[in-house]
Amino acid sequence: MKFDPDEIKEQAKKNFEKTWSETARFVIGKRSFTFPKKRGKKHLLTIYSDKAKDILLDMGFDEVMLKPIWEDQHVRLQYGPEAPAILDRLYYLATLPRPDIGLSDEKKKLIRRKIKGFDRFEELQDILMDYKREKIVGGEDFTEALVTRLGIKTEDAHYLINEIFSELKGIKPVSSSLTLLSHITTAWFPTLQAVQDKRELPVMLFTFGWRFRREQREDATHMRAHYNISMVVMDEDLTIADGKYITEEFFRRMGYEVKFRQKPSTPAYYAPGTNYEVFVKHPEMGWVEVTEIGMYSPIALANYDIKYPVFNSGPGLGRMIMLSEDISDIREVHFPEIYAEFRLSDEQIAEMVCIDKTPETSVGKKIARAIVKTCEKHGNEPSPCSFDAWKGELKGKQVVVSVVEPEENTKLCGPAFLNEVVVYNGDVIGVPRTKKHEELLEKVVKTNIRFIDGFAALAAHEIEHGCNEIRIRIARSHSDVNLRVDPVAIRYIQSNNKKLDIRGPVFTTVRVER
Repeated sequence: MKFDPDEIKEQAKKNFEKTWSETARFVIGKRSFTFPKKRGKKHLLTIYSDKAKDILLDMGFDEVMLKPIWEDQHVRLQYGPEAPAILDRLYYLATLPRPDIGLSDEKKKLIRRKIKGFDRFEELQDILMDYKREKIVGGEDFTEALVTRLGIKTEDAHYLINEIFSELKGIKPVSSSLTLLSHITTAWFPTLQAVQDKRELPVMLFTFGWRFRREQREDATHMRAHYNISMVVMDEDLTIADGKYITEEFFRRMGYEVKFRQKPSTPAYYAPGTNYEVFVKHPEMGWVEVTEIGMYSPIALANYDIKYPVFNSGPGLGRMIMLSEDISDIREVHFPEIYAEFRLSDEQIAEMVCIDKTPETSVGKKIARAIVKTCEKHGNEPSPCSFDAWKGELKGKQVVVSVVEPEENTKLCGPAFLNEVVVYNGDVIGVPRTKKHEELLEKVVKTNIRFIDGFAALAAHEIEHGCNEIRIRIARSHSDVNLRVDPVAIRYIQSNNKKLDIRGPVFTTVRVER
């Protein structure tokens, strides 16, 4: 059920618990949902990561999942003297300390005033102690413990947390030494340490994951969290020349030509002289940087007792998508629902156009098909005329369904009855299949719906409900030919000054004898 957010917010300000309880009516009831007759769409990151994953698997890499949370000591082990500057880019994890919550006489008085007859204060104190000792894991578990162990309502638990346990308010987070993964490299070192004597060489691993960096701002080129690929190869005689070869092969299979440029400054976790920027060739922009590669420093590897050379590359998945899809904002790549300009392709609009009222029974569907077939065969016959379209039993009665035109000097159907509903450059239009429109019909996206298809479905639907004559004259809008256009598509069409132009003389009449 559709509801009014402004009204609900206003009511919640006055009485949250009452509004919370009353608005449940919007989401309780019988099942009405049906799955749409379409396949869902993948995210761009998934499309490109799936392609990269298949390539890496074919190259012999194994996929792994890496932990996203690590002690900051790993950055110190890998970066050495550079670590303080790198730590500045990390997000440290913090938690809220759990306070001691007492039950004073005043608190007990307030509780009894709200929860009539409540006297289970010993059990409540036990719950508060369990919460303090972290035997109760999270906030929702705390609420559930109050409800289940005390036998009170959820609203009463909310009251205790928000009004009685004032100690919970104003708590400040306390930082730990745990950090979110800023460089996937942070996780590679301990992972390689764990597998180096358990897998035969070469060890070839890749992962997809989120990187979190403490950017001062988020804009078209900076994000605090972004999704990327990372790969490592560990082998006894591996060199940077091998790393370049691996990089070239990966990008070649992805469809890119690459070139390398050595970086003047090398991060301490890479060996000097092995850190390269990688560029791919774009048909319009020329050479564009997409990643860096390098050989891990033997010092950093030694800190983890790793005995073999390791090559690392983190191809810029977002950058490749921006180049291939002509997107200028990295935020749009990751979160198009929030940052992308609202755009609908002609294919998407076409999927949002459908026949509105349709027959509900198998007999009704046969009647609709018979009406269409009759109009296709006799639509241009001169009038007056009448053609039986279907005879049979409907709801226990024998019926005859005919397409008729009693007036003289016209035809059974109007000139627009076979007009096709198509989408072209954001416009939804009805187009006749004539020589004049042949070129246009080669360019459009078809809905596979004609005016007569919509009208016939409506006629059959109305016949099922007892109507004996259904007529359409001049169509002036999509609803006249029984079409439904999703409101999302309508808003898009209107806001972009596009057309929703379904018009034309259909002039078709269906009669029923019962």
